[in-house]
Amino acid sequence: MNPKLVIIGAGGHAKVVCDAVESSGDYRIAGFVDANVPVGTLVTPGYKVILHQDNLDKLKSYADYFIVAIGNNKVREELYNRLSKILKPATVIHPSAAVAGTAELKAGSVILANAVVSAFSIIGENTIVNAGVVVDHESVIGNHVHLSIGTVVGSNSSVADHTVTDIGRYINAFSKL
Repeated sequence: MNPKLVIIGAGGHAKVVCDAVESSGDYRIAGFVDANVPVGTLVTPGYKVILHQDNLDKLKSYADYFIVAIGNNKVREELYNRLSKILKPATVIHPSAAVAGTAELKAGSVILANAVVSAFSIIGENTIVNAGVVVDHESVIGNHVHLSIGTVVGSNSSVADHTVTDIGRYINAFSKL
């Protein structure tokens, strides 16, 4: 039986991450945790907010793994660091994503629909590779990064920790990110 996963956040990005988790079949979703959405609120069909964010110490009774599904890098990093002391961070890959066998995906990363992560690339901890993103071969993406929809990272490029790209951004080895 697949391990249980709790999704931190209950907004639009969390719904997309929920879809990726369901589509992959790698985890069973226990529910959502949020600071602003009341416990018991239906977030997406079949899944509710099960716990308020103030009660993170109680998560062990709900799940084995967590994924932070909040787009804001700073908030996502703070929650990721706090939750890593309680549960194991998951890595979520939508089944329509193409991830090379030689790519390295660090804990807490999310690879969404139709993204491509090419050979020998590294995706940092707690990083979002959003829908339609292409990370070409031998690129290094830092920790707590959000590569927005349609970003293209050329081969042998680097993206620094905490970077957020604009939708459709092109990054090459000479970009300063």
